[in-house]
Amino acid sequence: MKENTSVSPLAGRSIVSFDDLTLDDIQTIFETADAISADRQAYFGKASGKIVATLFYEPSTRTRLSFEAAMQRLGGGVISTSDVKNSSVVKGESLADTVRVVGAYGDVIVIRHPLDGAAKLAAEYSPVPVINAGDGGHEHPTQTLCDLYTLREHHGTLKGLNVALCGDLQHGRTVHSLAFALARFGANIIFVPGDGNEIPAYVLRRLERNYHAHIRRERLGTLSALFDESASGDESATVNAIYITPSEPHQLAMSSIEGTTVEFRVGYGESLSLYVTRRQTERGSAMPTGGRYPALNAKSLRGSQFKNISILHPLPRIDELSPDVDNDPRSLYFRQAAIGIPIRMSLLWHVLGLGDETAVVSKQPYTQEVLGLLYSHSGFDCSNETCVTNQERLFASPQFEVVMNGDYKLRCLHCDRETDGTYAGNIESRFYYPSELLDRFLPPVSPEHVRFFASPEDAESAGFKRASDKWDSYQSRPNDNGKHWVDMVSGRTQ
Repeated sequence: MKENTSVSPLAGRSIVSFDDLTLDDIQTIFETADAISADRQAYFGKASGKIVATLFYEPSTRTRLSFEAAMQRLGGGVISTSDVKNSSVVKGESLADTVRVVGAYGDVIVIRHPLDGAAKLAAEYSPVPVINAGDGGHEHPTQTLCDLYTLREHHGTLKGLNVALCGDLQHGRTVHSLAFALARFGANIIFVPGDGNEIPAYVLRRLERNYHAHIRRERLGTLSALFDESASGDESATVNAIYITPSEPHQLAMSSIEGTTVEFRVGYGESLSLYVTRRQTERGSAMPTGGRYPALNAKSLRGSQFKNISILHPLPRIDELSPDVDNDPRSLYFRQAAIGIPIRMSLLWHVLGLGDETAVVSKQPYTQEVLGLLYSHSGFDCSNETCVTNQERLFASPQFEVVMNGDYKLRCLHCDRETDGTYAGNIESRFYYPSELLDRFLPPVSPEHVRFFASPEDAESAGFKRASDKWDSYQSRPNDNGKHWVDMVSGRTQ
């Protein structure tokens, strides 16, 4: 083993979202995972005296056991709450209080929770680093590390790789994290939903806004083999195709031309990965009448177009992935699961700062990068019922980024969901009006004076009065520079 005598940049850091990892961080994690795979015994004992606490509020097999095995293979100890029915949660204990207590018992907390944004709340209150092992339907960053490592190992590169994310795209947290990660590495992402469980609009907008993705609708084409035979003639057999680098030749060749129907095809020499997921029934996913769900079996993969592919699945599987492809060399899902050991050993190695045995590692405060205008005033709630801010109101303060997607929306910094900011009020005048009028006021209203509301009732209960309808006609023309309010005031101190 090559000794690392310096403290890792990841030491003491919480990993809540995949965005918490830089490209250098990911490369470092992969390089250490390579070294662990080559000589695992050389790392044993390095975590002696360290303890990982696993808090799993939802069932888990691979993630929990691989984290616990990873810590034990490093020579550390494990304390676990795998069934919250046997914990103080049943007495009404808050997540914030739980992690503050458990953080005093261990050196790092690994948490899985049914509420979107729960890992962020835990990271803000825990005295030790927190690693997100899945928060509701939001994200699963450590699974994404396993997915990327598997894809890189098999295909050699992620840039330009075609990855079809198939199944329950609405509720699947593994899909959401992986989509953001693939965009960062320049892969082509194709969404193939099942039963109408489309990728959420907020995920698409984040891909456009943060990663400059180009999104268009295409016919299934090659991917129609994932459905039954009748799907090939179905007009609804379309997918959202996201091309991160639309200037490349093969992507230009597939660009939509007015009056033509474009189908997804894999060009000569291109690789394709099929990432299959199950129905997330625990989050409300169910088969509607006449629903169609992408599934893989030996028959569907006979075509020559699938010669140079890989098959991934985060597991567990139900009926969307047939056992008759288990021994197919293109099937990587059991390898994908096994990779969880070196990847999670590597992550714990770096977060605990085990590369320098003399270093004293303290938890770094959890910070979240916000690209746009931050909005954190009380009186505006996230519209997502399963967001942690709506369940742990004493501890989770709503925080938003103001975004403009046709109209004003507030993106929750806990769960990523967008809530309509239909109305805006000015705390100086105490009037409220449709938020689109913000674009027409010159000089623009200062951000510290603006309050957003989802409805007139919300505005009036906060003590604001409806501005005269004459304001709408008076401000009917856009300002001269054509910019939106959020663009004009971005960068100002709030």
